[in-house]
Amino acid sequence: MRSRSNCPKNEPAKWAGQDWERAWQSALRRTNGMPPDLVSTPMMHDSLMTMDEAFIHGDSMKFETSLIELLDRCAELVNRGDHQQWW
Repeated sequence: MRSRSNCPKNEPAKWAGQDWERAWQSALRRTNGMPPDLVSTPMMHDSLMTMDEAFIHGDSMKFETSLIELLDRCAELVNRGDHQQWW
């Protein structure tokens, strides 16, 4: 029986340059054309700052989580009828 210390750890996958490019393109598609009143909200600012920080540190899991939150928030605003779809 193997001890726990010998078990491989589930390290987050390291993203290649193309993975980061695709992720940033997803974020840019959602933020380009965003209504001005949304651009200045703390929610959007926090999402973008978190993604930027995650990118700097190579933390793909944190970046992906923040991107999903951004996409979900935007979709929620449109689905509630607060805004027209801009992407």
